[in-house]
Amino acid sequence: MIRDYLIKEEDFQTIQHLIPGPEPTLGLSPGGPGLRPTIPVADVVLDGNELKYLTQCVQGNWISSAGPFVPEFERRFAAAMGCEYGVACASGTVALHLALAALGVGPGDEVIIPAFTMIATINAVTYTGAAAVLVDSHHETWNIDEAQIEAKITDRTRAIIVVHTYGNPAQMDRITQLARHRNLYVIEDAAEAHGAQFRGRPVGSLGDIACFSFYANKIIATGEGGMLTTNNPEIATVARNLKDHSFSTERHFWHQRLGFNYRMTNLQAAVGLAQTERLDKLVEKRISTAARYRDLLSNIKGLTLPPNRPTIQKKDQRYVQDESQNNDKNVYWMFGLLVEKEFGCSRDELRAFLANAGIETRTFFIPIHLQPIYFETYRGQRYPIAEALCQKGMYLPSGPGLTDAEIQYIAKTIERAP
Repeated sequence: MIRDYLIKEEDFQTIQHLIPGPEPTLGLSPGGPGLRPTIPVADVVLDGNELKYLTQCVQGNWISSAGPFVPEFERRFAAAMGCEYGVACASGTVALHLALAALGVGPGDEVIIPAFTMIATINAVTYTGAAAVLVDSHHETWNIDEAQIEAKITDRTRAIIVVHTYGNPAQMDRITQLARHRNLYVIEDAAEAHGAQFRGRPVGSLGDIACFSFYANKIIATGEGGMLTTNNPEIATVARNLKDHSFSTERHFWHQRLGFNYRMTNLQAAVGLAQTERLDKLVEKRISTAARYRDLLSNIKGLTLPPNRPTIQKKDQRYVQDESQNNDKNVYWMFGLLVEKEFGCSRDELRAFLANAGIETRTFFIPIHLQPIYFETYRGQRYPIAEALCQKGMYLPSGPGLTDAEIQYIAKTIERAP
């Protein structure tokens, strides 16, 4: 029987103040023009060619991983991310595992990851038999603190996984320079960062491999699905082989590697292609939403708003990013904020107040070292910035279907929180 990993009661008491409370019950908003009865934390808008392409799949009888939309989606998405090669797969987690497997990471190896990340990042490392080494976050960017990475490198380190947290690109120049100096691979976990840029270059093209998620709440959404992008033809060839049971090119049902069934269906790729065609529009909506929130919340005492790099400005009735500073682009997959003591109520109390008003929210990630399944592995290790983000962080509704009336309603509700 599979076992559950439980934290001992005496240990849990020491970290309980960091762990989010139960999910609050969602009530109803007052309704009205532009205001849904409940405002979801994320949604998806399928107003492009999704139905047209799906119909072509059904009419053409191509619903499996074979069919024309898979290679076309790979080509178009990879190009949008500044890469020559794309390998579509079943999920973002699968993309991470596939990337590590393609690089030959396995037992005895170490992979450096941020302590503050979604559980999929470390799980993918664990699947390979390698060990994950944790690094704390930077207090301003919420990303892995690049200044702390080198001290964690050992002679067993094979790779660094960099997460572009909530769509904000990490300091990739410093990280890739260090990796090259130490002969390490760099994997971008770009699950939340479709369309983001660092120094004018698309996220997804900055390391050796990048991994994207197309889960239903992502900027490009296919329900489930993922993509590995790279400019390395050897990595792309190996990853493509591994995701499809490692079938041999010599003869069918002949396998020389341990492969996986990690394929994406033609149906998912059809939706992904239609979404990729509207990537600029979907990213602009996220940036506009973030700017509107910032306008309405910036003067509320006790709220720390997300990293604003580069500055968002209003131009020709649109919100745009001033990329003259450093050519970076934060795509604000989710608009997160920190609820400080000065706000007057806790993060969980604010969430409950918003939920009662029909507004759904989510807490930030629980750091890896506090997770029951990994607690003993990292016993005694502390990552204070990651812990503070977990204790105080939440994000607001940020999907492409969000209306300005809903943003105003959310902001006003936060203003009158007890």
